[in-house]
Amino acid sequence: MTKSRSRSHTLHIPDSSKSAAGAALDAVTELGDAVPDTGVDLYLGYGAKQLRNHLPAQILDALAQWRHSPTAWLTLANLPGPHEPVPTPREGFCDESLLRTPNLVHFGILRLLGLTPIAYPWENDGRLIRNVAPRTASARTLTSWGYAQPLDWHTDDSVLDHRPDAHPAKAIPHYLSFIGMRNDEQVPTDLLPVDTLLEALPARTAEALRRPDFTVTAPESYTTDDDGRPLSRSGVPMLWTLPDGNPALRYGPGRLTGLTDHAHEALANLEHHAAALPGTPVLVEEGGFHIFDNRRVLHRRVPFQPLPEDRARWLRRCYAYRPTAGLAPVG
Repeated sequence: MTKSRSRSHTLHIPDSSKSAAGAALDAVTELGDAVPDTGVDLYLGYGAKQLRNHLPAQILDALAQWRHSPTAWLTLANLPGPHEPVPTPREGFCDESLLRTPNLVHFGILRLLGLTPIAYPWENDGRLIRNVAPRTASARTLTSWGYAQPLDWHTDDSVLDHRPDAHPAKAIPHYLSFIGMRNDEQVPTDLLPVDTLLEALPARTAEALRRPDFTVTAPESYTTDDDGRPLSRSGVPMLWTLPDGNPALRYGPGRLTGLTDHAHEALANLEHHAAALPGTPVLVEEGGFHIFDNRRVLHRRVPFQPLPEDRARWLRRCYAYRPTAGLAPVG
């Protein structure tokens, strides 16, 4: 049932548990007209309740273990989806009322992992869930709606605050979580742990990356500031240490600038070494859940040719954070 590796676990849900959980989630009546953006606590609570009642003890134990000692990423497979097939959205957004079951699964797992979902008002219209789906008008953009250009190694929202005491609404997202709706194109997400990258870097480069000698600007998916300029942050490090002792990194190609000669050299050295590392491909397919630590892992996606629009690759992403005051309640 469970496969483990040093940085992650892959958990496969048995068919019988998938069917039982799916039937129970389909039968939830307490949501009313709520969608995640208007009733996130309902989705967290009822999703976690039904998953606790119907997932095998081994799976629940593994989630509890991750909750208290998280690896850099975690993948689950064979989770229940919508009662009826839902076409891939063509223009970025879709009718959330058709996706109650996958939303209950998504938020229920986040609750079981002790995490809290979060959205940012300046991107994705401030919504909790981003549909990672190809949009023809965005084909060549470097966003989750694009597909014709590579999304190279990067950290999401690297322009935000990295400090451990930063308010969650202003901090670099701790985690990216995904539910797979379909991925018949078999397009992976490549993951590169920061500690793997650091093993390839000279010590002097890592030291320079820790100095507050960099400026970072926001990606294309962000809106601009009040003066119409791209959001930016100056005088920040690229590399730092998390409270749990793990190294963390902010990076996005073309988004960072060194403010000193040493910083410029360190950035170039990091990019040179990162380009030579293959990372680990993770395939999020229909019924899959995947989460990784956005500060401990760089990620990328190769260009691909989508299937016809209704069947094109479709993942649903939600940012999440771990409350500094302690783990989010499970029940």
